[in-house]
Amino acid sequence: MNRNLGKERLTAHWAVLGKHPGRTMGYEVLRGSLPDHRAGTYLWRAAATGAPEGHDPDGTLPWRVFLGASDTHPDPVCACVETSWDGTSDGTGAPSYTWRLTLLDWPDVSRSALTWSGIDRALPTKPPADDAPTGITVPDTSAAELAAVVDDLGFAWASGVAALLLDNRQVAITPRPGRPLPDVVDRVRALDAICSLLPYACRSWLGAATWTGQAQHDLRLFFAPTARAGQCAAVFGGTPPQEPRGSAARGYLKGLRALRAKADDTRTLVRHLLAATEPATSAPDPCGALKALREADLLDSVVEEVRSGAGDLTEVARVLQRHPAASLDDRRLTVLTGYLVHGAHDRKARAGALLAEQWSDRLRSLLVGEVLAAGSPARSFEQAERYLGVVQNVVETHRPGTFDELFHALVEAQEPTEGWAGSLIYMAEDQWGRSTDRADRILVREPAVAKTWLRYLLKHKRRDLKPLERLVRRARTELTADTTPGWLRFAAVLLGDSPAGTTATDAADFAEAFEEGWRTTLEIARLQRRPEVLGPMWPRLWLVARTERGLGEAVGRLVPVEERVRGAVAAEADLFCAATRTGPPGMPRLERLADDAEQRAYIAALINRLGPDGELRRLAVDALLAGTPGPRGWRVVEQLGLVLPDSFLPPVCEVLHRRLTGRGRPLDDLDVPAYLMEQVSRRYDMAWLRSVHEFRRAVQDHASYERLARLLLAAGAPPRLPVQLLDTVAGWTLAQGPYGLEQVTRFMDELAADLPGLRLYRALARDDRHPGLRELLTEHSRRQRARHERIVAELRHGPDAPIAAEPAADGERRGVLGKMGRIVPGKRR
Repeated sequence: MNRNLGKERLTAHWAVLGKHPGRTMGYEVLRGSLPDHRAGTYLWRAAATGAPEGHDPDGTLPWRVFLGASDTHPDPVCACVETSWDGTSDGTGAPSYTWRLTLLDWPDVSRSALTWSGIDRALPTKPPADDAPTGITVPDTSAAELAAVVDDLGFAWASGVAALLLDNRQVAITPRPGRPLPDVVDRVRALDAICSLLPYACRSWLGAATWTGQAQHDLRLFFAPTARAGQCAAVFGGTPPQEPRGSAARGYLKGLRALRAKADDTRTLVRHLLAATEPATSAPDPCGALKALREADLLDSVVEEVRSGAGDLTEVARVLQRHPAASLDDRRLTVLTGYLVHGAHDRKARAGALLAEQWSDRLRSLLVGEVLAAGSPARSFEQAERYLGVVQNVVETHRPGTFDELFHALVEAQEPTEGWAGSLIYMAEDQWGRSTDRADRILVREPAVAKTWLRYLLKHKRRDLKPLERLVRRARTELTADTTPGWLRFAAVLLGDSPAGTTATDAADFAEAFEEGWRTTLEIARLQRRPEVLGPMWPRLWLVARTERGLGEAVGRLVPVEERVRGAVAAEADLFCAATRTGPPGMPRLERLADDAEQRAYIAALINRLGPDGELRRLAVDALLAGTPGPRGWRVVEQLGLVLPDSFLPPVCEVLHRRLTGRGRPLDDLDVPAYLMEQVSRRYDMAWLRSVHEFRRAVQDHASYERLARLLLAAGAPPRLPVQLLDTVAGWTLAQGPYGLEQVTRFMDELAADLPGLRLYRALARDDRHPGLRELLTEHSRRQRARHERIVAELRHGPDAPIAAEPAADGERRGVLGKMGRIVPGKRR
């Protein structure tokens, strides 16, 4: 230090304390440039160190005393008092000592860190001729010079003495037994070196002397023959003295030695402390000294404080001002950056501004590294969320573009799992509304990332589909159908595109990407009014429905029965709901189709679904034949039977047979198309069924009696007629009346030999299975016989014979075909 002092002169005040030679008088301020009372403050403090004793060779004059502030004059100064004796005596014959004061104002000495060694070398040999201040040129005392003395004394010893001074102790440097102390100049250098291990500002309160006698004084550091009670002894050239009692002084000693051990260079440490000229105090301030010492290693001190959880934003700012991020190694930069991120996360504006000031590619890479090293995916995601939040909310306002930089670096990092990147992309848009082309390209390019993103997007209660719409638009403009991922192809259909070219695999790729995917997808399709998606969803949806029972209701909500939809959609919805036994029975959407084209599409869709799946065919048959199929239903059955004769017709015939024969829900055979009745009768060896059906159909169509007669003859001559057909004829007779049977039998007898009509009467009346039939026919025949007898009688009389009155006859029962026996239960006529 003192680099400039060899080139500039400082103003020094001076004063002399002593006696006039040969006079009997007390000591007094003889002359000087200072007022007597101020000069006396320093001179008398120096004089209080005592006078030389002849038996004490180490106390040989001159003595040097260095003083700072005092109780009476608390403003700091740098004062040096030299005690000397020129051999004169006073009027009593006692030695007449002289104390000569040199005083420099504190602003001058603190500005240039003036050392005691420099002052010692600059002391004038005699007072000026007048009482005015004098100018002195102080030679340079470098930090290297002082550091060399410290090392010669031993750093442990010198630092121990310095720390005791901070503890507000008086330290007496004593000689080792039998060993002399160095001369005065070297003692000054030793005192200067010890003091150089304290902040320079400590000289404002520190008093030191090259020697003191046994008198009482208030100096802190001095050479003496022994230490008095209450003083600490430090043997010159001996072991380090005792440690300080105060925690701050102990902390200072620990820090001082740690810095020396770390740097292995006393010179740098001394240079730093010589520059610590503020604040000047009138008493020891160990906490202030510790703070000044901390400045010697501010970077690592602050880093350590931050690491231990005791960081201070102001100190971190000072560190970064002195050591910009670009100059720090990764370890230190990581600690400080983490602290700033934490502060910015807590909305500390200064922390965010500092982070923005220090932002660089390297800092961004460090943040990414911290995220990757966080441990589990959950912890790394939490870390990434924190970093991105800070950059979005704080740093971006100072440095636009930093969010995208960090965001891209994170999602494109190789270490995180693909699911991790997808959730990060979702979070950026959900929390901060941030999306980028690069992130969208990752979603389009990487299916695993996209599915994680999709899972978060669709499970959210708000379920905002705008991000999905954005990706669909990108795919439309940038990709071909073949290069578009399957899940995105299906998403396009879900949002309005044509389902042409979209496969069941595409639908599964979308729906299986997230929890309850099929149910959620159906719900989205309902809200988007896109029942067309049921087509590509159907195959996998049907498999999933076996374990997820609620999917039938979801399909029912997607394609409501009361709304008209395309034929294919209606078929798939009807089939799915029937297969899962949800919604109205049968195929209710079939009846609402608009035209024949839609009916053909309906049938084609059913054919497509039923072809490879036997279970579905069985379920479809049950649904189509539920209740009484209308014309459209029978048409669908017919078309399916034509296309799938070997796999569809057998279950149809089985159901029809079961219902026509009274097992299960009854079915009127008149509702069944003739070709199906023929199929049923042929497959189950039930020729009677066909003849019964043909007879009932003829009756319903009001066929002629001759037509009815021919049908009966075709079925076999009585008594070989099937009993079921006899039951049908019996039921018809009871409902229609005996006249019709009479006419049919007449035609039978006319059309065939051996009076088959007469034998029909016998077959009908052979048992009592049809109560009232025998009596009905008998009574009708009796009336017919009576009538014919009267006709014969009339014919026997001549033309002049009177006409006999015709007896009133009961009116025959007329009506449509009613009760037809029990062969076709259910519908009664």
